[in-house]
Amino acid sequence: MSNDRLYSLDAFRGFTMIWMISEGFGLRVFEGYGRLGTLAAQFEHVEWEGLAAWDLIQPFFMFIVGVAMPYSFAARRARGETWGQSFGHVLKRCALLIGFGLIARSVQAGKPVLDLINVLAQVSVTYLIAFLLLGFRWRIQAAAGLALLALTWIIYAGTGQPEPWTREGNIGRALDLAILGKNWGGGYATLNCLPSAFNTIAGVLAGVLLRSAAPARIMGVLAGAGLGLIAAGLALAPLVPIVKKIWTPSFALLSTGCCLLALLVFYWVCDVWKKQKWAAILVMVGANSIFIYLFHEILGRWMRQTAPVFTGWAIAWWPQWGQVFTACAIIAFEVWVCVWLYRRRIFFKI
Repeated sequence: MSNDRLYSLDAFRGFTMIWMISEGFGLRVFEGYGRLGTLAAQFEHVEWEGLAAWDLIQPFFMFIVGVAMPYSFAARRARGETWGQSFGHVLKRCALLIGFGLIARSVQAGKPVLDLINVLAQVSVTYLIAFLLLGFRWRIQAAAGLALLALTWIIYAGTGQPEPWTREGNIGRALDLAILGKNWGGGYATLNCLPSAFNTIAGVLAGVLLRSAAPARIMGVLAGAGLGLIAAGLALAPLVPIVKKIWTPSFALLSTGCCLLALLVFYWVCDVWKKQKWAAILVMVGANSIFIYLFHEILGRWMRQTAPVFTGWAIAWWPQWGQVFTACAIIAFEVWVCVWLYRRRIFFKI
């Protein structure tokens, strides 16, 4: 990787992608089994209110997109690219993200589907919003992010519903039904792209900080802002419940706080302590994040059907742990694909 890239950011990206493709490392088979069941619950989305570790994957991904933006667009400006040319690149990238997301979900469904809640489609919107704010001072960017959360609150609470944050009674669900003629499984709402832009904008602010400040200040700001946003999200929760599936303002604040603290850990270890060898695999996976996302989404079902051909002996010998072994074998294969591409300097960019 080039020297102007943060090792910690690439490692954080790779960690997030491995976490995403892991599908719980097979531990979901232990649901209801005491301590293992408690651990397994962290690899499932919560049904509605609350937060599990699995609910942080998409916020991490959206945040990382934002962190990378000050670096990538600074490089483009250094090459003489104008704002208009950058804007054209952003629009093209947004279109490709939506297109690839639709292809992946259509393959999964076995028929063409118009799915606007997949990660890539949602990122395309938050990426565009973050770009339009990129040239402004940090206070304006932060204010815009908070304004999006306030607007989300107004849209949901302004309906006059006594319980506007419930699965059946929220405005996001009503809008999808009225405009698209359908509701998404699990209670997800297309409107999520509005409050989730807060996570990407926060990533942009973190990226600017990483490019311009001394390590001690970087760590202090990341820690203070991360803890502050977590406290704010928890404080808001009695009024606005923490719900990932409609990305409530309290969830946006809480998840962004977690993003900042996660980035702090990777930055501290990889770029301050310079302990990098352990994260080499993460960097290799993170270098092809869009590729591995699509690879997993499109071929995941086939891999889950094929892997037991080679691991059936383990499943027969010890059914539950055999399934964990099978899941880990699939993860290892996907990671190996990323390593193979990285060593040959093959990087899929859009």
